[in-house]
Amino acid sequence: MHAVNRCFAGGRWLTTTGAHTVLDSPLNGKPAFELREAGPGELDVALGGARAAAGAMASLTVTARESALRALASGLAKEGAAMAAAIVTENGCPSRQALALQIQSAIALLEAYATLVAQHAFEEVRDGMRGGRVLVQKLPVGTCLGIVPWNVPVFLACMKLAPAIAAGCPIVLKPSPENAPSADLFAELLAVLDLPPGAVSVLTGGRELGRALVDDPRVDKVSFTGSTAAGRHVGSACAARLCRFTLELGGKSAAILLDDFDLAGHLPDLLGAMLQNNGQVCGAQTRVLVPRERFVAWTRAIAEAFDALTIGDPRDAETDIGPVATAAQFARIRDALDAAGAAGARPLTRARAADALPQGGNYVAPSLLVDVTPGMAIAREEIFGPVIVALPYATEAEAVDLANDSPYGLSGSVWSTDIVRAEHVARGLRTGTVGVNSRKILDFGSPFGGMRASGMGRELGPEGIDAYLETKSVLLPTA
Repeated sequence: MHAVNRCFAGGRWLTTTGAHTVLDSPLNGKPAFELREAGPGELDVALGGARAAAGAMASLTVTARESALRALASGLAKEGAAMAAAIVTENGCPSRQALALQIQSAIALLEAYATLVAQHAFEEVRDGMRGGRVLVQKLPVGTCLGIVPWNVPVFLACMKLAPAIAAGCPIVLKPSPENAPSADLFAELLAVLDLPPGAVSVLTGGRELGRALVDDPRVDKVSFTGSTAAGRHVGSACAARLCRFTLELGGKSAAILLDDFDLAGHLPDLLGAMLQNNGQVCGAQTRVLVPRERFVAWTRAIAEAFDALTIGDPRDAETDIGPVATAAQFARIRDALDAAGAAGARPLTRARAADALPQGGNYVAPSLLVDVTPGMAIAREEIFGPVIVALPYATEAEAVDLANDSPYGLSGSVWSTDIVRAEHVARGLRTGTVGVNSRKILDFGSPFGGMRASGMGRELGPEGIDAYLETKSVLLPTA
């Protein structure tokens, strides 16, 4: 059985001394690998090294920061297939999606930040409104912490790492235990970057390690991606010691299908928006809002498409839906479906007998539920699996109201043959990102983040770099 018992911290490889655990495979429920988490000693080395590297990182030229980002992108391009294969076995992502979703997206993100850092305005001189001039500087915030979830681990690690490097900040990454093998491969790429020793560390571990890092006064900024419940704790802990933080949390995003939508022509994209990575995507479109007059025909077509999907071993190129990542997540999904049925929701997809699914793993058949009311838990709570609810609407205004009637506000989409009309509807959605006729939930050059319970702050684009910078004004006399 594969064992991960090391970490890259403070510019060197260390043997880890933290909690020992054996993690089961989502594919068959059998032990997959064992992990020795990073312990207090490794945490101290990582944060001590980051603090020592802060001055050198801040002094790096923009060209050096750009070069480091492009070098990491090149390394991922060379080793990406092995990393994608590891992630498939870690979280059940179907192999036909894995390379693009897990690795190529990360490469594109790194290249985008390399371009952005070369264009970024780290200082400017303004005319003072009270006379004189003002020098506005944007300075590195200091030592950063990036807490990364298990669903898209390399991409989300890069979403935190890239702006930190661009801003001139050292950073400690904390991947989830479920991703220990791919995190170890990723750390090997980071270890050879031309950055000051201690600039980047990778400490894999669970909640106790995360809490210890968030609470440590040597951390100046936290970037957290994960559940809303966990994000509340991170935000509270950071606020208590006035540590800067960014939270990218859960979602219950709505896809609005307008009455002129070409369902047959865009069905593959719509399915991807709902079910990519087995529904384990924060911006998955898990509520589909359908015109009342089209509701029966369109939901039946979507349900038939769900039923045609192949559920199986994610390593098989024919598999559309693999297992969800953990047994605990599997149990939560089953409980949510049972509760929805008790509340009156009805699955439109055909029932698949338990013995028709692969045995031993965390396999959940994709479900489309109808007879759902907006107040049901299944329509309001994030499930994080292949479970979609369909709701009818009578007017565009009602569709927008239904979409906005959520504690979340991360993503959304509008589907129509009339782009002007779709844009008008999109403008009314209270969510961080809206796609039009697209499964995409973000653009590397534009801000990404959530409203309400979906988080605080923004990542990506120039705003993503600014999140790792402090702004300072120097008041100067007229020259």
